[in-house]
Amino acid sequence: MVLFTRFQPLPRLLLMAWPALLACQSLVPVASEPDEVHLLVASGQYAAAVELAQARASADPNNAHARDEHRLASVAFLLNKGREWSFGEWSFEGDEGDGGGDEIALELFEQARALSLSPESEGDSSTGGSGLVPTPDQPQQWMEKTRAKIAVRWMVRGERLLATGDLSDAGDAFGMAARYDPSLRGLEAAVASIDKRLEFHSDLAEDYYNAGIGHLQSGNLEVARSRFSYADKYSHGEQRAQERLGEVRGEIARRHVALAETLESTGFFSAARVEYLTAADSDPGNDEAQRGLERMHLEAQAFETLKRGEMWVLRREWERATEVLLAGREQTQMQEEAFDLVLLQLEDARTQESYDLAMNLEHDFRFSKAISQYERVLDGRDFYLDARTRLDILREKVEHVEVLYESQGSEQDPDERLKLLRQIEFIWPDYKDIQALLESGGS
Repeated sequence: MVLFTRFQPLPRLLLMAWPALLACQSLVPVASEPDEVHLLVASGQYAAAVELAQARASADPNNAHARDEHRLASVAFLLNKGREWSFGEWSFEGDEGDGGGDEIALELFEQARALSLSPESEGDSSTGGSGLVPTPDQPQQWMEKTRAKIAVRWMVRGERLLATGDLSDAGDAFGMAARYDPSLRGLEAAVASIDKRLEFHSDLAEDYYNAGIGHLQSGNLEVARSRFSYADKYSHGEQRAQERLGEVRGEIARRHVALAETLESTGFFSAARVEYLTAADSDPGNDEAQRGLERMHLEAQAFETLKRGEMWVLRREWERATEVLLAGREQTQMQEEAFDLVLLQLEDARTQESYDLAMNLEHDFRFSKAISQYERVLDGRDFYLDARTRLDILREKVEHVEVLYESQGSEQDPDERLKLLRQIEFIWPDYKDIQALLESGGS
């Protein structure tokens, strides 16, 4: 089968450019001296020729010669416009059979043809009365050329669709080619090839459809879907295969939604999101899948925020952890308790850190700072471990030391004073100037 492509020369008929002077030969009057209308046409000034001829015909409606001039100038004008559309760049865009320029050109040529065959062109009125020779059938020639050109475009498009396996659209393209030029070489063989392949695909689609029914009855939904999908592909849009495919996709979607809801209820939000997404891909019209997907998208983001907050807690970055966790709690509708638990753990860890610091200060005999730290630990709560007891004991020690220090200052007996200083040193070695007083023997 030989088909025309953009790489093969078009028929000679399509490439013959009709010179403007040929279009004007019909307009030469019988008289030896051409008038202004014919000169304008001969020089390619078609619009001006039509305007002048129309003015003459309007001025003398009964003048057969003026009417013929106007008609023939109009034919020349339409032919020229048609050629412009046919040879213009827009008519070659895409090469997909619907060249807009060629379609418009054909319409213009048809108008020119109708005008050239008007009643006034028949009989003696077209020649003897007007002094003009009969108009050659040039519009018909251009119509045939343009139809052949459009047919080749559709033929090329059909070949391309055929190469991609799109038999239905390829058949439509070849049908359009036949509409414009039924005698186009290779067209009959191409149509026959399409019919044969469509018949083969129809048999193949039936086999796949029957296989799909068998797997559907066995509950093998995924396999059934693939078989119905093949049946739909090879049946070229047959409703039966499409309906079965839709049913199977809907049932697969419902199964994935059920699994997603179970995962969601147990807190596996990322896994639930995957199931909802699979359901939505199988059946885009499943509202439960769409709503679940949106819900899980937010919850999965919140879950990631929760994990990020826990990381900051482990790093003991309390302010950053608090900021992240509070923001994440605003995102979720289903994980509030998880966020509250981590926030509580954060507070406990933060308090433990303060408690440990207070213990260190106490053991280092920095009682004043230790008291402030224990007070910070107990801020907003009645107790934390033994912080309340330790705070009370420290306060008592500080008060006792202050009393002893005041007593030693007023004590006159050096031995008694030294004894008081020893008691203070035992309780609070770094208190004020105790060490200096001890080195001086209490004097």
